[in-house]
Amino acid sequence: MTDERLAGLWSDEMVHPGSVESVDLAFRDDGSGWLYWSSWSTEFAVSRFIWSTPGELVLKFHRALGGTWSIEDGVTRHEVESDEKEESVIRLGYEIAPGEDPFGNPVTLLSLDRALDEHLAGSRFAWVEKPESLSDPSADAPRPDPSSRH
Repeated sequence: MTDERLAGLWSDEMVHPGSVESVDLAFRDDGSGWLYWSSWSTEFAVSRFIWSTPGELVLKFHRALGGTWSIEDGVTRHEVESDEKEESVIRLGYEIAPGEDPFGNPVTLLSLDRALDEHLAGSRFAWVEKPESLSDPSADAPRPDPSSRH
């Protein structure tokens, strides 16, 4: 059984406005998801996972991508520089509850029982109302030519 309240997009941008880094967590209805970390330095990392909630939140990571992002004509573009298999499982306690952003605005908060340090993420995220997409930001990004590797 899956906790349907998790399905959607969660971000730490509303929890930590103005930070030089941000993290988004996406949980899709089909049990897939991704964690997206980005920095003002134009670096990004995506960790793809399968998720379930048999009492706790279980994230089974299977792919790690990294690279750089840029903005061209108002559109954020990603260039993947690394794409590797990842095999790790993280089990987390979690709570979804009403809360406030730093400005006192009401938000729905996802609080994990510990930070996702190995994925450069914290432990608190706010629900994103009407996200543009639940697609992995790196899904359509150009990849390095495998024949160019030595």
